[in-house]
Amino acid sequence: MQLTKNFTLEEMIRSSTASRRGFNEQFKPGPEIISNLQGLCTNILQPLRDYIMMPIFVSSGYRCEQLNKAVGGVKNSQHLTGEAADLQAVGAMENCELFEAIKKAKLPFDQLLWEFGDGQNPDWVHVSFSPQNRRQVLYIGR
Repeated sequence: MQLTKNFTLEEMIRSSTASRRGFNEQFKPGPEIISNLQGLCTNILQPLRDYIMMPIFVSSGYRCEQLNKAVGGVKNSQHLTGEAADLQAVGAMENCELFEAIKKAKLPFDQLLWEFGDGQNPDWVHVSFSPQNRRQVLYIGR
């Protein structure tokens, strides 16, 4: 199912951990989660891809409860509701540049997290979209 021009439902729910462990509910999100994923892709991911004119790799999108627990996600993670994605830059762009592009593009994000890394470049960039859109920018493990 195509969520936007460049993002599909399949990429937003894929998980090798869920496949290996047989977490079948990961691959059958309900209508509310699909709607939230569509909102995330429409308001954040597609505009970001159009802004940077490069592909973006979604390393983690929606997570069912079992998967979230298995990967050490927090209990109130927006991944559980389909409102968040962990991203990695593809090609010539670094993750730190992706992080800065999200801020510079003035996208209506709820949270933007620099996650771990070496202080110069995060391991991945977490971004979420929700009705709140608090525009929180946080640095974790920097």
